[in-house]
Order: sequence, then structure tokens, then C-alpha cells
Amino acid sequence: MQQRNLGKAMRYLMAVCALVSAFAMFGCGGDGDDETTTRTVSDVSVSTSASTAQALKGQPFTIANGSAFWQDLPNTPVTLTLTSSSEFTLTGGGTATGVVTYPGGCAFTILTSTIVGLPAGTAIPTFTTCNFVVTATVPLQVDGATGPGIVVLQLGRNGVVLVTASLPAGVTVTVSIDANGQLVINSVTTGVTVPTTTGTTGTGGTP
Repeated sequence: MQQRNLGKAMRYLMAVCALVSAFAMFGCGGDGDDETTTRTVSDVSVSTSASTAQALKGQPFTIANGSAFWQDLPNTPVTLTLTSSSEFTLTGGGTATGVVTYPGGCAFTILTSTIVGLPAGTAIPTFTTCNFVVTATVPLQVDGATGPGIVVLQLGRNGVVLVTASLPAGVTVTVSIDANGQLVINSVTTGVTVPTTTGTTGTGGTP
């Protein structure tokens, strides 16, 4: 009789343990639903294309050394502005306009120009490195609010960066991370996933 009662007690105990485990798993799952992922956007590289260029349309990038953009320009600053996803202006000692294409980088062709050393018809050799490098000045939440960001344009060839062009002081862009974890610049999705660097924080939890 005592052995039978002991066996029954063990079965009850196992059932209680199973229920406790189930409730614990359910509780953990609920906390996961409330978690918010926070990520740091720092020097995230975005390849230029017709779509990503649209995000920086109208932004004036200052190239400190014009001769790094084109060999016949003087070693003085010029400003490159994408006026559309396929057109640009260059100013500095005059004004040039042209078209830009993205054949595995970016290639600039001058259509009109009043800049000495950069006549109309000049085809700038393709920059095989042609990236926007993005840094947000605050941590961003996935599928959360936008924040201010800094963008630098890098141009180069054969793996060597020749041009690092920045926006004027005080000029910022808006950046965010969409529900898929991809970087968004000025409301344009870049298709670049922002890596998780700061983990997750749950409701009432700690970072």
C-alpha cells in the first residue's frame, strides 16, 4: 500500500513539474514579443545605385581636392551634388553638369562645363568604389523613429579610396531602421541590413 501511494505521489509531482515548465515557457515567449531591438549605425557602407542616390538627391558633398576627382582640376575644393538619381552638378571655379551611371561603381560624364580643365564631353574613369558611409548620431530601434545621421561619399579605384566627400557642417540626413532591420536614409530603403550591436531590451528589463 505504501509503495502504491508513493508511486501515485510521484506521478502527481511529475504532472505539477510539467505544468510549471509549460507556464515558464509561455512566460518567456510573452516577454520576447515585447522586446525592442536597438542597433548602433556606425560607418555602415551603402553602395550607390539609382535608388540609393535618390536618397541623397540635392545634398552638396564637398570634395576637398578637385584633382582627386579629375586629374586636370586644381587642388582646390569642388562641390558635387546629385540633382537626380542619374544627373549631377559640380561647382568650383565654374559649374559643370552631367550624368552618372552605376556600372559596378559610378561613372561621371560631363555634358556642359565652365570649369577650366573639365570640358564638356569629359568621361571621368569609373570609380569602382562608390559608397555612402552612414553613421547615426543616436542609437536606433528597429521599426522605430528616425534620427539624425551623417553621410560621407567615398570614391575610389582598385580598392583605394581617393575621395572622401562630406556634407557641410550642420547638414544632416534622417536615418532609421525598418521592420526588416534594413537601413533607411531620408525615407529611402537601402537594402543594407544593420548589424545588431547592442542586443535587446525587454519591457522592464535592462539593456
